[in-house]
Amino acid sequence: MKKYIKHIIIAFISFLLIVILNFLLPRLLPGNPIGYLTGLNEEGMSAEKYAFYYHALHLDENILSQFRYYLIDIFNGTLGYSYKKEATISSLIFSKIGVSLQITFPAAFFSILIGILWGVESGYKKNGFFDNFSTILLLTLNTIPLFAIALILIILFCFNLNIFPYYGISSGIYSPGSIEFFFDRLYHLVLPILTIIIGSFPSKYLLLRNTTAQFVDNKCVLYAKQCGLSNSKIKFSYILKNISQPVIAMIGTTIGNCFVGSIIVENIFSINGVGGLLNDGINTLDYPLIQGILFVTTLFMVICVMISDILCLLVDPKLRKEKENEN
Repeated sequence: MKKYIKHIIIAFISFLLIVILNFLLPRLLPGNPIGYLTGLNEEGMSAEKYAFYYHALHLDENILSQFRYYLIDIFNGTLGYSYKKEATISSLIFSKIGVSLQITFPAAFFSILIGILWGVESGYKKNGFFDNFSTILLLTLNTIPLFAIALILIILFCFNLNIFPYYGISSGIYSPGSIEFFFDRLYHLVLPILTIIIGSFPSKYLLLRNTTAQFVDNKCVLYAKQCGLSNSKIKFSYILKNISQPVIAMIGTTIGNCFVGSIIVENIFSINGVGGLLNDGINTLDYPLIQGILFVTTLFMVICVMISDILCLLVDPKLRKEKENEN
């Protein structure tokens, strides 16, 4: 029970730090905070408008009162207000987040799947040709930045082979909800998803490869080999079962990283998701919108990691034994 509480406290502290930093940064920047908090040019404002924003942002109150209003905006779900787009930050983000998640979850799923299958296979055959070749290849691939992978795929599949489109998420000719619309959306998302998969799975491979290579000499694995069990039975019933904790921990971080990756990739492929919204906010200097997106992104990652940590505790054999002893 103490372990659960510890992880919840760590997640709460992380959330609190995100909130405090998000609140303080615009106010600590040099110059008048009205420009940063509204994204508008205060030099061109009339005295009436300046007074309106000064009061609306509660800058006429002390810092603790401002922080209280900021917390109210978070907990009531608005996350603030974009004066440039004349809408709440949450409504802007949640109108686009569905597109980003359509990239995030498939990319995370296949990154984890490929990383597990390839990593376990390579670790099981450690120091062999397959293992050495795979490790060198994926160590190299792991150093290539996401935007470079995207550009290589665009040049290869869009311009040279002319197989996939290089921008957008739909052709705009099919009605939403139809089967044609579904496959058209899938067709447009292949390259963005593939980009994140290629950028993400090498690190999962390396983790699983190293963990498997350490466990493959365990007595239970050697005994299973002597009993004549098949390699697939040993790999998935003995090895993968016993290294489940790092796999579960990896799932949370992978989903969070793929969400961040989708924001980057959306700008390259001109996809109008959270990444496109962030790019729009940067171009128009819409600071409240930028703050809101950064807050949601970091909070999403903290939640993913916290859930995976708790799941790791649930599959911890020592914790299960403690519960059995208590009963």
